[in-house]
Amino acid sequence: MTREQFKTLCETTEIGTSMNFTYRDLEIRGKFIGCAEDAFIIEANGKAIFWPWDLCDYRKSSYPTPSYS
Repeated sequence: MTREQFKTLCETTEIGTSMNFTYRDLEIRGKFIGCAEDAFIIEANGKAIFWPWDLCDYRKSSYPTPSYS
């Protein structure tokens, strides 16, 4: 992901949007809260998680994110 893609995503993503982040064997599913200077902030499992933008590959999907209860 480029810095420009990060800025665009931060400016255009609605709070509460479902997001998935994967890095190696770690996968986090959560809801978008906002952006810090160099990271996305998502809520997952009741905690705020900072995910650095430079670890992201940008992919957009029209498939709905599965929800679990």
